[in-house]
Amino acid sequence: ADFYNMTNGAPMGALVMEGVEYHGVASENFFAILKDGTAVIGSPAEYASYKDQIQEAVGGSMYLVEDGKSVVSSSRGFHQPTRHSRTCVGITAEGKVVLMVLDGRQEPFSAGGSAEELAQIMLDAGCVIAINLDGGGSTTFVAKQEGQDSLTVVNRPSDGYERSVSSSLM
Repeated sequence: ADFYNMTNGAPMGALVMEGVEYHGVASENFFAILKDGTAVIGSPAEYASYKDQIQEAVGGSMYLVEDGKSVVSSSRGFHQPTRHSRTCVGITAEGKVVLMVLDGRQEPFSAGGSAEELAQIMLDAGCVIAINLDGGGSTTFVAKQEGQDSLTVVNRPSDGYERSVSSSLM
């Protein structure tokens, strides 16, 4: 989920599992599931107000959607105009969590998307708030297909294999 130090594996932002904080928030935004089951996306400044209520959390990067509107422009943040494999999480007005994985870097199979395109996809999915997560070679979606007993990778990671990462959403 979160960007991480590829040398030592440490996440850049929040990592909370089963109510235990393994890494606090830094300068990154976060996605969390509170102990009452409510999903939240917040800024580093908001983390302290949720800290005692967080059951699960991961860090993320820039906001894609806030208040039901895209907040991405080609001049804001890092590498938005560039098309890459992308991963993001959003929340609908009804409180449903939307996870999205977009393959890329494998033309002609997949071209990825820009952050502006990602924001539009999340808006089309009904999200009123969404943040970008680690993408590129870290973009991997694993699921248990209907009628199957085991988990399998259902997208096509751009590295050609599942990369080791510091945090995941499950």
